[in-house]
Amino acid sequence: MTIIRICLLLIIIIFFLPFFSVSCNSQDKGVNFSAFEISTAKNINGNLYNGNFSGFILIIPPVILFILSFLIYKIKNILIYNICKNIFFILPLFDIFAVFIIKYAFNIAVLNKLGEIPALINIKYGFIFYIIFNFLIFIFAVMNYFIKRE
Repeated sequence: MTIIRICLLLIIIIFFLPFFSVSCNSQDKGVNFSAFEISTAKNINGNLYNGNFSGFILIIPPVILFILSFLIYKIKNILIYNICKNIFFILPLFDIFAVFIIKYAFNIAVLNKLGEIPALINIKYGFIFYIIFNFLIFIFAVMNYFIKRE
């Protein structure tokens, strides 16, 4: 459970790291967007990119799991305990699926905003780490699922 907590904390931090960059050509460094900026807004040279509140779906499940990770062993009811164990390996899969949906929505939003201007949208390290740490949570949650409750 300690490894799961560490991964969850890292996912919460990763939410504020760059997920995507948008550039006009391959030689341009581009503008980085974190998941937080995708969810809220970002001012780029006086132009405001309006965020999409649905981006917060990437942070809500890890926060819930992080809180739940401290409570799971204190739960006395075996039914609720088993539901919590199931949540621990279902939500990371949901998060991995959700991050790809956010990527797709971000691509559409950027292309609509830029219109005819060609743009390159690149994946940054935050996106990759988000998937890796959710996958690690899934692996450890599955292993933890088969450990009997004391």
